[in-house]
Order: sequence, then C-alpha cells, then structure tokens
Amino acid sequence: MPELPEVESFTRYFARHALRKPIARVRVLDDRILGRTRKAAFVRGLNGRSFRAVRRHGKHLFADAGDTWLHLHFGMSGDLSFYTDAAQPRFARIVFDFTDGSHLAFEDMRLFGLAELSAEPETFIRESGLGPDPIEIGLREFRARLRTRRAAIKAVLLSQDVIAGVGNLYADETLFRSGIDPRRHTDALSSGEVKTIFTNLRRVLDDALASRSRGFMVEERDESAPCPRCGGVIARTVAGGRTTYYCSSHQR
Repeated sequence: MPELPEVESFTRYFARHALRKPIARVRVLDDRILGRTRKAAFVRGLNGRSFRAVRRHGKHLFADAGDTWLHLHFGMSGDLSFYTDAAQPRFARIVFDFTDGSHLAFEDMRLFGLAELSAEPETFIRESGLGPDPIEIGLREFRARLRTRRAAIKAVLLSQDVIAGVGNLYADETLFRSGIDPRRHTDALSSGEVKTIFTNLRRVLDDALASRSRGFMVEERDESAPCPRCGGVIARTVAGGRTTYYCSSHQR
C-alpha cells in the first residue's frame, strides 16, 4: 500500500512528467475511481487546462489546475504511469492526454484509490480532519499530538488525524528501530522513548525516500524469520486492528 514515501515519489514523478503541459483530453475509463466528482464535471474541470504545481500531504497528492485542484489518493494499488508510444497500461482508470502526444495514466488494479476535483489542499486537510505531515513537524508538536490519545502506539501512529502519512509498514519499521513493543500504550512511554520514536520515524521516512531499505525489518516480514538487528525472532500480532510484525527479543 502506498504510504508517505511512495506518494512523495509519485508527486515528484507527476512534477517531472505532467506540469505545465496543456491537457488535450481527459479520459475517465472507469468512473468507479472518481470520488465526490461526477465524470462530466471531472472532465470539464480539467480539459484544456494545465497543471501548475503539485504537492503532497500525508498520503494525498494535489495538483493545481487553476481554480480547481486534482486530488489523488492511491489506496492499496494506485500508481502513475507516463508513456508516449507505449501501450496504455492495463489498469489505467484515468488518462490525461497532453497536446505534445504524451500521456499520464492513473492506474489502480484494486480500485481502492480515488481521483476527484477538490478545493485548495488546506481546505481539504481541514475538512478531512487530517493531522500534520510528519516530515513537517517538530518533536514538541509530535509529543503534544501523541498526548491526545491513550492507545497502543502502533494505532496512534496509524491515525491519520494525529499525523498524516504513516501506514502499516513504516509504523512497524519505526517501532522496530526504536525497540518499542507496538502494543505499548502512549501514556506508558517515557519522554525519552517518545523522542526515540520521533527520531526513528523521520529516519525511516528519509531512508525510504532515498530508497535505502537495507536492514529494514520490512524485508523480513515473515513470522519466525530472524531479526536483522539482534538475531531474535520476528513475531506477528495485531495492534490497532492491523497485522503487526515486531522483534520478540529487543522490542520491549
């Protein structure tokens, strides 16, 4: 499932291939991918325009098309594909045809993502109750936001209204590096442990953005696999309603 690092990669990909290129035609190939925007309004709102800027907040991508914004959420299997002479991707749900003959497809095999027209990102973020992006906040705000919840730390990290963008994989990786059991409640964490979680969350996201995954537990997400850090055993449990992997030896 695309999480913050993957959506940041999509944002950079979109900027490289779609900005400042006039849209000749918008093709909605499967309107089940559309969110709150009807097909006719979606096409009418983007035909003949060009995307002027693109940004990300959490797992959401926003592209400025003038007096409206394209909003993409990638669900579990969403992706972007730029092509010129190649065949249209099999699971393309929306295709933007540009006047230079190139194309950008929004793909989604499982149809859990969405595309829609939106107000400016700040309005969407506020109305959707999204928390701040973890790359943009400091330790003080992180501490304050964790104090608003008394629940397992894994569940809190996954709560998009606390911080937006962290999903199952990177929450597990953060707690793995921090040596914290994912079932520990936030009110049982020491000040030093909260700082450790914050520091490792930022490092995990930075490493994922730089494609530095060597030593990640996510490469060993198999129950009974050896821990790449201490040689212990990877265990599986449920935390925050999600399947969770952790080291049964060093995560306390």
